Amino acid sequence: MFGLAEGQEGFFTTRQAAKEGVSRQSLVQAARRGTLERYQRGVYRLRHYPFSGGTAHYWEALLWPQVRSDVAAVLSHETALRLHGLSDVNPKQVHITVPAGLRIQREIPPWVRVHYRDLAEGDIAHTEGMPVTTIERTLIDVAADPAIGPATLHDAVADARRRGVVIPPEIARLG
Repeated sequence: MFGLAEGQEGFFTTRQAAKEGVSRQSLVQAARRGTLERYQRGVYRLRHYPFSGGTAHYWEALLWPQVRSDVAAVLSHETALRLHGLSDVNPKQVHITVPAGLRIQREIPPWVRVHYRDLAEGDIAHTEGMPVTTIERTLIDVAADPAIGPATLHDAVADARRRGVVIPPEIARLG
């Protein structure tokens, strides 16, 4: 299981484990023995895997939609701003974007905010090994989200300009 969880801060899903030939029953037994920690239904973490960089909750959010499907979630919106170092936002929820057609049939954890959008390959970057929307896509998403205040967008655009990032024209007018 170490190889599977290594690139995901020690996390993995029951679906990923099954593809490696590990049964749900084996996972439950390993959790009872203390080898694994069950974070939520279908999401486990190797107990002795070292934490690094405070990204564990991001991995948990990314893997949560993959428990029942092969849907790849991407960190986005305010979470992406934080990971890109734009503005001083400290989101209360981990923002993820999943494909527009996905219908989640189970309760969404209160600390996760799910956005639905089909992302192009060019809209996705990787930070610390995690998929995250690009700066440009993040700025567009933040501008379109009425729950995120204009001050956050303004700060993010200012920070992006200082770093020499090309600001999408529709955002430059707003920010």
